[in-house]
Amino acid sequence: MLLKAEEQPLAEWYGFKQVFTIAVAAHVAPAKFFALTYSETIAPLASKFVLHAGAEWAKIAQRIILEALDSVTIENLMAAVLLHDYAVRLGNFSNAFMLSGITTRMTQALQINLEYNTDILCQEVESNLPVTARESRRRLMWSCYIMDALVGSGVDQLTLMDERDIKIQLPCNERNFTQQVPCLTETLNPGNRLKLLPGDPDENSLSPNMGIMAYFIRHIALRKRVLRYIKHLGEAMVPWSPESEFALLDADCRAWYESLPASLQFTPDAIYIRKDTSQLGALCVLHCAHYQTICDLYRLGAPALYKLRAAFDFPPEQHEFLKHLQQVLFDAARALATIVGQTAHHGPRMLADSWLPTITYDSCRIIVYHLTQILDPREESTKTLILTTIPLLRSNIAALKSMGSLNAIANTLGCAAETMLDRSGIESEVVTHNIIPDDPYHPDEEEDTSESISGTPIQSAPDYVLNPLTIFRMARKTIPERHAPEKSGTSSAPNSVRSDPHADIERSSARVSDGRLLGGNELDAGQASLEELQTLFMSDLGWAWQPADTAVGSGIDGAGLLPWAGGYPVMQTEPWLPVFPFPQQG
Repeated sequence: MLLKAEEQPLAEWYGFKQVFTIAVAAHVAPAKFFALTYSETIAPLASKFVLHAGAEWAKIAQRIILEALDSVTIENLMAAVLLHDYAVRLGNFSNAFMLSGITTRMTQALQINLEYNTDILCQEVESNLPVTARESRRRLMWSCYIMDALVGSGVDQLTLMDERDIKIQLPCNERNFTQQVPCLTETLNPGNRLKLLPGDPDENSLSPNMGIMAYFIRHIALRKRVLRYIKHLGEAMVPWSPESEFALLDADCRAWYESLPASLQFTPDAIYIRKDTSQLGALCVLHCAHYQTICDLYRLGAPALYKLRAAFDFPPEQHEFLKHLQQVLFDAARALATIVGQTAHHGPRMLADSWLPTITYDSCRIIVYHLTQILDPREESTKTLILTTIPLLRSNIAALKSMGSLNAIANTLGCAAETMLDRSGIESEVVTHNIIPDDPYHPDEEEDTSESISGTPIQSAPDYVLNPLTIFRMARKTIPERHAPEKSGTSSAPNSVRSDPHADIERSSARVSDGRLLGGNELDAGQASLEELQTLFMSDLGWAWQPADTAVGSGIDGAGLLPWAGGYPVMQTEPWLPVFPFPQQG
């Protein structure tokens, strides 16, 4: 029973509250898994019931944290990280966005961006912090870094942490952590170690000590650079130049993927081992993160799909380079579908990470776009490719629906992906050329977005370069009183008016059903017009944006703090690209 403050000394009260807070928050994450296990093994439960499991614990933990906001402790920071993940799962993006700021300030106050002392290997007799506590603090700090990087999505204004200020080593592998074995690992920069360490240890002895989370952290740092590049194309060199930012980032993506040890490859053996050690979800997320970043980098080849501002004009002599960009984008999207599909076979809890719904949905968008816009759907080779690719789309949709018990947004994206596939017509004999699938949030009917789509905003703000599904953009939707600096004063409806995405889709479907958005021939063939698809899946504000720019990791299927993952078979000349048994198309 929770005692009142006046019934005990103040110091004892706060100590009890700290322990109680982390204990309560620790129940938030596994509550869904307990409910899911019960639903799978004992009696079926509604997905909404599973999704909201742990809600009361979360409320209590957050209330305690906010009531004692000046009590900055490791326990409260741990609880805040868990609550952030829980808020994202429930679609409470405003709460998640604000919690991300609180966690950053806590890390600064606690200074866990620095090693506790120079006794990294815990050799000093008087060391008062056990090896497990030291490693837990490192993992906590890196988890906060991941949160900040993914919430920021490459926008400097939204990013609160700088890698240069994080002077701790990367997390060790799970074996050393669980067996409390002190060890040295590398820092964020490959091949480097902490400068505070004496002597010159063998650098080759450090990398084996690094675990799955360490490689994920390095990828997140690379992803930050990719997203920042995409948001500053107006300042970038042409991508076909060997000295361009694109070429450098492309090489770094290859180098990161090739640095993965064999144990982190997405192979049958690795899948079996990681599932046995409760890290299959983490393995899936690491590889999905890689291919999603490839999609983000290679989006240069599909400016219409991504509504890129400052998109490059490819001259005729760069036609082959453009085809290369488009092919890699398509292959990466199929790789995402393959990885998600293979992981889904092992149960929905393996797809528990809250980034996966947007990644999976983006895979659908890219595939449908490539089959209808890049290729000629009337050619026999394209029809053959469509037949081999449709199972991947259906697999993505099934995976999204299975994620609904653990991620609120998954059901919405699953329905949107299914509608997109049905109306694109690629499963029928006639496929039109005018399909540009987009996200399920489109402009309010009252808004005039013609200027903001093609022109430069009157004032610059993060909104106009972010995916509508990012935490920041979703949080902005829920704020009734806010500025809209990107829009002219004469073209917008009141900012407090926002349409419900489900209602928007229903209204679009109703307009389609009575034929107002379809031409005669398209109606007969059951095909969607460009206007229909853009209305149904257009960005909510019509601004340029980049899909799946944000993410939040979860504990997935194992205990502990945010275990991350990675790997894909190395079977080709460039192992960072996927291999498929079906024909490749340009």
